[in-house]
Amino acid sequence: MAASPSASLPRASNRSAVLAALLSGAETDRQQLIVDTGLSRATVFRVVDDLKAEGLVREGRRLVRGGPGRQSTSVAFHGRSALVCGIDLGGTHCRVVVADALGRAVIRSRDATPREQDAAGLARWVAGRVHGLVAEHGDGIPLHTVTIGLPGVVTGDGGTVVNSHNLGQIKGTEFIETLSALMGVDTAVGNDSNLALLGELTYGSLTDRGTAVLLALGTGLGSAVSFDGQVLAGRTGLLGEFGRLPLPGRDLRLRDLLSGADLVRYARGKGVAVSRAQRLFADPERYGPLLDEVHEALTFLVTVVALAYEPATVVLTGGFSDSFDAARLGRIADRVADDVGVRSAVRKSGLGDWAGLVGATASSLGRLYRALGVSSAHLAGVEVDRAARVRQLAACPTTTSTNETTSTNDTATTQE
Repeated sequence: MAASPSASLPRASNRSAVLAALLSGAETDRQQLIVDTGLSRATVFRVVDDLKAEGLVREGRRLVRGGPGRQSTSVAFHGRSALVCGIDLGGTHCRVVVADALGRAVIRSRDATPREQDAAGLARWVAGRVHGLVAEHGDGIPLHTVTIGLPGVVTGDGGTVVNSHNLGQIKGTEFIETLSALMGVDTAVGNDSNLALLGELTYGSLTDRGTAVLLALGTGLGSAVSFDGQVLAGRTGLLGEFGRLPLPGRDLRLRDLLSGADLVRYARGKGVAVSRAQRLFADPERYGPLLDEVHEALTFLVTVVALAYEPATVVLTGGFSDSFDAARLGRIADRVADDVGVRSAVRKSGLGDWAGLVGATASSLGRLYRALGVSSAHLAGVEVDRAARVRQLAACPTTTSTNETTSTNDTATTQE
């Protein structure tokens, strides 16, 4: 006789609680799970047995506790039960991470984005890259979820690219529909800035209690905002597209001075021939007047987001964000506070240019966990050792040449 819907609810909640207690990746035992979840001994033992049968939990070493008859074996979530993938598709490079079910990278790649491809061709290239990495390095583990961050305006349902300043061919639905069909697994599409902010919230130094704004100064200019740990996504995807704003009294938009490609173009129009925006900041005496324009544009942008959201923190990431030193950002914060009365800490990202890649992977992990039965409430309580994860990322080698991949072992995590 099938269980009634009401009877299945406690069972689902019990499974969710036990899984969430195991998702840190640390070894524990059933007795500790009883303490951690508050569930009965019989319930914990039954749930663990079910998860073992599904290949989601593995037995480990024998543990010895004080007192007679207290020996037991450890249990742990089986990270090699599934693979997830995060993709950061930029106007210049496409970066991919394939990770296990605990978020530990198995393989990553960094390739020049084939900008000459049309929408369908670019989707085929991305899908082929992912499938190739999984086939070569995945040890036969199934790929479960994929998330791709795109450099453009994406509708809230992830079904349409409204605009992409640097990859115009992905505009519309063809790229997303083709990629989703070719991946053959749960595939989500989002704005790269939103995913970068998710990366900061998941593995960076941001807390989920304060309002935060992320400004991505990459090939293009993007932004994202979070309230109570939730990254906002507007229905049309235009939420936070401040790069379109005209600068007061000038025939320029914010992105003309705060996106890498447009700043280089603007500099050349002024007779300054540079290949990358960072070169302007490397010689402040020579390019002082031009940098003053950039600093004024950034101050205006921070003022706008301060009034729009009253954020506790404004985080800069991407491209030439490293070119702004802490003193400069402090002066911008002070000026904004003086001008409009909103005090926000303005600082550079601790995750750097790979925040979007981390966020895409975190999004894929979250959907995997929900598919396994972990509720949103339990998922929010999963303990992740952020500092240890970041140290792992920093210790891994970085690839810089086109089409280069780096393989990692079962316990290392790799990032750009």
